[in-house]
Amino acid sequence: MNSQFCKVGKIRPEINKVFSLKELEEKYVRFMEEAYNLEYTDMSLSDILLYEAHKLKQRILNLKKANTKDLDVAF
Repeated sequence: MNSQFCKVGKIRPEINKVFSLKELEEKYVRFMEEAYNLEYTDMSLSDILLYEAHKLKQRILNLKKANTKDLDVAF
């Protein structure tokens, strides 16, 4: 039996690849535009792009909530 190698725990996310809120919003707009353009020609790719755009939208909304909570320091 051959030994198998598991990469769990050995692969780490790129910490240097942190996106700003503006970059995430631009990426969201690009995904939405591309999904709309592909809607009638390649529906499966359009669905994937819409799904990715939805995930980005949730991340953007979470960041906006976090930013407003951090700024509210009035007691």
